[in-house]
Amino acid sequence: MQLYHFQTIDPAGARHDVKSLRLADLAAVWREIDVLAASQSRGGQIRVTNEAGGIVVLVGVSTARRLQARPAA
Repeated sequence: MQLYHFQTIDPAGARHDVKSLRLADLAAVWREIDVLAASQSRGGQIRVTNEAGGIVVLVGVSTARRLQARPAA
């Protein structure tokens, strides 16, 4: 399991650390993104980095919400 760090970036560019979790795969990362996107009322972005600090996912809150609304393929 890998350690992932979740941040939100508000529309003004301020970064907010949300949580760090050990997750098994990227599907689990996307489930956490779904939860974060649902809780964001002001837009912005969600950034997920790995243990080395590399960006794994960078997605807009609006895009993440639209992805939630799509039926699974």
